[in-house]
Amino acid sequence: MTPLTDLLPELAASDRAGTRRLLAAADAGLAAVQPTQLVEQALAREPGGVRVGGRLVKCRGMAVLAVGKAARGMAEGADRALGDVISRGLAVADQPGPVPRWARLAVGDHPLPGAGSAGAGRAAVELVETVQKDEVLLALISGGGSALLEFPRAGVGLEDIRALNRGLLRSRAPIESINRLRTALSDVKGGRLARRCRGRIITLVISDVEGDPATVSSGPTVLPPPPGEAGLSLESLLLEYGIDRTLGDLIRKVSARREDGPLDRVRSWGEDVTAVLADGEDAGRAAADFLAGAGLEAELHPDRWTGNTMRAAEEALEATPEGAARVFRGETTLQVTGGGRGGRNQQAALAAAIRLAGTSHRFLAVGTDGVDGPTDAAGAVVDGATAGGTGAARRHLERCDAYPFLEKAGALLKPGRTGVNVADLWIADKTGR
Repeated sequence: MTPLTDLLPELAASDRAGTRRLLAAADAGLAAVQPTQLVEQALAREPGGVRVGGRLVKCRGMAVLAVGKAARGMAEGADRALGDVISRGLAVADQPGPVPRWARLAVGDHPLPGAGSAGAGRAAVELVETVQKDEVLLALISGGGSALLEFPRAGVGLEDIRALNRGLLRSRAPIESINRLRTALSDVKGGRLARRCRGRIITLVISDVEGDPATVSSGPTVLPPPPGEAGLSLESLLLEYGIDRTLGDLIRKVSARREDGPLDRVRSWGEDVTAVLADGEDAGRAAADFLAGAGLEAELHPDRWTGNTMRAAEEALEATPEGAARVFRGETTLQVTGGGRGGRNQQAALAAAIRLAGTSHRFLAVGTDGVDGPTDAAGAVVDGATAGGTGAARRHLERCDAYPFLEKAGALLKPGRTGVNVADLWIADKTGR
């Protein structure tokens, strides 16, 4: 990844110093959630086992399964902390790259699961089923794994899962609901992969959604909430998001089956260790602290930012007092209304640019994974000069065609893949400095 501050020469910002400060704040946010250092700090080898947090987990040996956009970095952190305690492993990532000597790399597909995801699912099942009673499975889970790792339940085809994913992505459903329905057709999601493991499981999570770790990558090694605490029923979700009747019937049929895994392993709530190492709040707090250290009146907004992308961008500006800066984190939902090119962060930045036209204020929106929609940009940084007279900007906004406008305006951020994913980071700066 290229640090965002290194992109400044490519940007057409009217205030170079103020823009550099926003880029540096976002860099500070990303640095706070880097996976290698987080995992290395979370684990320690001890005679007879591994210490995670304040808890000693005894084991004779260890296998590692790393899944998600931070998989390779998390695997590297485990290698640094534990060395030859680890005998074998698998990293399921969205991009090829180096992995520790004990690991096999599987590249899955994203945002829709494909053949690579299915291959990764088979490899994960094979690895987990080798773990013996006196061994530990170290699961390193990060955002993006719901698509990258897939193993359909009996009677379900990969195309069924792809069709469900396509429908859910179009429905603008929140990620928690999407993962709940994805889990119904999968034999690795919702803790089902854990049921294939004879040994104890340590799950370390870098979260893109915050809250329940079972939501991250659809929780392959984390038990779902107890009955009665899982939110809306599957039936309610099928109705709410208009799932195709054939798919709905398949989900009902598959969900009614008994939960018998190949090893018939029923896990208890207390035997495994699960810890969330970082999430978007950590990135947002680090960005806000950087701005405060630079002398700005800056705070992290207390709530995770969700909802309609363009409306959320306007609300973020409204929530930022004059003379102050505010940092927002979360994941909004972009309702696509045209055939343009862009992503939710670019769309948010363009909406903000129109709102800020003629002012000395600025706004940054970036995907912490370095990806924003089907483009090579992660987002954009805009100011009062970006939208010009706003007429052309509004037309691009209506078509969801933010990319070409922001590219011409010299506002796009293209740092490349970051190797982590804690959703999106927005910064509104109304200090005029």
